[in-house]
Amino acid sequence: MTNLNNIYFRDPRFLLMYSALQFAPDEMAKPDGSLSLPYVAGALRRAKYDVKILDVSVGDENDRLEDTFYKTVYLPSGLIRCGLPMDRMAGKIADFDVIGVSSIFTTQTSMVLELTRYVKNFFPGKLVVAGGVNARNLRSRFFDNGVDIILLSEAENTIVEIAEAVRGKRDLTSVPGIAFRNEQGLEIVNPRGPVPNDLDELPFPAWDLLPLQKYWDISRPHGGDFPSGQRIQYASLQTSRGCPFRCLYCHISKETDGSAFGDLGALRVKSIDRVLQELQTMKDLGVQYVFFEDDSLFAKKKRAYEMFRAVSKMGLDLSDVNGINICHLQKNFGGELDIDHEFLEVLAEAGFHALQLPFESASARLLSKYSTSKWSIEKTDTKALIRACEKVGISTAGNYMIGYPDETLAEMHSTILMAKEHVRQGLKYANFFAVVPFPGTMLYDMVVQNGQLDPNFDTDQMKWTRSLLKNIAVPAETLEHLRQLAWLTVNRPEYVDYKIKMRVKDPTVSMPPRAAAVAATQMTIL
Repeated sequence: MTNLNNIYFRDPRFLLMYSALQFAPDEMAKPDGSLSLPYVAGALRRAKYDVKILDVSVGDENDRLEDTFYKTVYLPSGLIRCGLPMDRMAGKIADFDVIGVSSIFTTQTSMVLELTRYVKNFFPGKLVVAGGVNARNLRSRFFDNGVDIILLSEAENTIVEIAEAVRGKRDLTSVPGIAFRNEQGLEIVNPRGPVPNDLDELPFPAWDLLPLQKYWDISRPHGGDFPSGQRIQYASLQTSRGCPFRCLYCHISKETDGSAFGDLGALRVKSIDRVLQELQTMKDLGVQYVFFEDDSLFAKKKRAYEMFRAVSKMGLDLSDVNGINICHLQKNFGGELDIDHEFLEVLAEAGFHALQLPFESASARLLSKYSTSKWSIEKTDTKALIRACEKVGISTAGNYMIGYPDETLAEMHSTILMAKEHVRQGLKYANFFAVVPFPGTMLYDMVVQNGQLDPNFDTDQMKWTRSLLKNIAVPAETLEHLRQLAWLTVNRPEYVDYKIKMRVKDPTVSMPPRAAAVAATQMTIL
């Protein structure tokens, strides 16, 4: 094993990388481009270090999308790889000393590990650092594939301390909040430093280091429903971190003050002035469509009112497909819940044209057990909510989850019927997700302990379209077919056709026989 304290670079140069991507044959391929690396790059740049971001899925300014994102190749797993061929990577990595990789999404683990193995095989003297909720919860797999250091918490301060250490200003192994293997191969986990509470002290994300023009040429953001051929000049923004809820299928459920990661789940917010400054920075870069990445964007309702009234003057288009909660679109009127019409008007005037509503389940039992009872089925008039959004010019879509470990077939049917009724009431479309126990969640710990998931599971198979769980109330194979059938029958035909046309393009090489056999078992429209 490498002695990390012997690693020294006089003026370290940092290359932060998103890996190539992989998708099932009929999935829609989308670039990552999450905020993880822009925040880290912003911290390094503020500390006067040379830093660059490379998204392997699209390449840099010298690469054409036809040679990267659209150069799709079938893998032995049956999945399709999108991105820069590995034999073209050496020249892009050679001039940098520290390679940082982001791993948030479990289904992309194989692509991240492909990248880290490549770096260590060709450049064993470089320091390889990984961060993200997936990396810190699958540490052994990352260490086995060439990663030297894993960042365990929010990384803006830690990455600068690593930079100072490799310049010889301190022992690298003494940096707080990292995990590594010592010379004997044993994992060492250093106590973390404080979790930032004042988010205004964070660096501005380095959006300008992202390949924005390439993302806009592809125009496939993670959220939203956009016509084919429309160029969407988009980027992501975060106005807060943490969440007041503790849903068992979310990593926040384990990110508490007593954990190695710190109390990342505590709700912390940026000032409204800071949010407006960041939005102006994005606008100056040509961004028109802003996707919020908050875990709970409207959790502080008074702040949300004030913030979006101010944002309305900027003339931007806004969306959030992850951090909207139904309860925050309601208001208590003398002990009775009703739609907060005034708030919906504020959102519409600010630039929201669509909202994803996380109904999740029609079972109050499941919402209570797994989802922190985030909304009341009995007290919410969903038809009135959908119509109220439509009245102010906000279209709605719904997210639904089936396949909880103890969910009955009857409960699944109720959720599907609820989604069908919501579409009838005016919902634009319904998304159906299999419940996935991602590493780093309380649900993952629960199903591993109960013998319902092999701890050595195949990360390629941990997809929201299927279940890897064993010994559950409804068998995984039945669940997969039911989810697919629900999506096909609940949604309107024109929406189904649109999504099919947006699937991964046919690869430029023929599929190997083994991959074809595997892919035949993985075909899914969504």
